[in-house]
Amino acid sequence: MSGIAVIVIDVQQMFFGGPEAAYRASEVIEGINLVTKAARRANAPVFFVQHESDANGPLVRGSDAWQLPAALAREPNDGSVYKRVGDSFHETSLAEQLEQNGVDSVLLCGYATEFCVNATARRAELLGLKTTVVSDLHTTHGKPHLAADKIVEHQNFVWANSSMSGKRVKVRPLADVLQTEFASA
Repeated sequence: MSGIAVIVIDVQQMFFGGPEAAYRASEVIEGINLVTKAARRANAPVFFVQHESDANGPLVRGSDAWQLPAALAREPNDGSVYKRVGDSFHETSLAEQLEQNGVDSVLLCGYATEFCVNATARRAELLGLKTTVVSDLHTTHGKPHLAADKIVEHQNFVWANSSMSGKRVKVRPLADVLQTEFASA
């Protein structure tokens, strides 16, 4: 399928492993595996974005914390993008890779709902890409003022009811995405 790509944001061991894993970590990974499998069957590109920090930070490239979780299905032809800020497009090759693949629509999923997923969704919208966040495939950790499930619920509402460019970020559940975007795959 030309025109659409799946972008998996910051699904890394630091956020998805151990006793302090993100909200619904296992379910989010299982769902991401379903959507990326469907995308690959439809010949749609899949990109894995990994956050990395400098030598003193917790996400040094190659460190255990930086790695993708073993449960996350990755194929050799999937794209890789490495970033240092929340926005997956900022000072990365993501926009160029999407353009080279003829992509005008993106499906976003991953970690952290209110930070990296949101920043990437907003930038994609501003770049003119048809942007969809898979409503049940993004997650975060709870904050002192708000539980993780409420952050996810709130951010889905914000995306569905606001716009930075007039083109709104769509919010759709996995089941709907699989039935409409990849039904023939």
